[in-house]
Amino acid sequence: MVPLTSTKDENEASELAAASPREVRGLVELTERIVLGAYRGHPWIPRALTIALGVLVATCLVAGVVRLSPLPLIPLPLFAGSAYALVRIKAARDAEANQALVRWTGLFTGATLVGFWLISMAGRWLS
Repeated sequence: MVPLTSTKDENEASELAAASPREVRGLVELTERIVLGAYRGHPWIPRALTIALGVLVATCLVAGVVRLSPLPLIPLPLFAGSAYALVRIKAARDAEANQALVRWTGLFTGATLVGFWLISMAGRWLS
């Protein structure tokens, strides 16, 4: 067990040093394990992300035509950035580049979430 406060006790320090290799020691390591485990264990994830991104882009385009307004098109540059990150994710996964895979996944997730948020804001502005 990892204490929340630092201690000077030698017994606890030796317990921490002898921790099993399966234990996660920080948020970065946890993120790496989740991302790498997901992409390495499930090869269909990039295809599912591509389909989801395509649905979001199609929703923006259809909303722009139906509403006759450019506001639903605001998230498209972010989705273009997400598509680029997705291409880089596929390349990093094939090249076994773990750090690059984690970084590009973070960029993809951030850009997609901000774009999705902009879709909801455009819907609020138009209603």
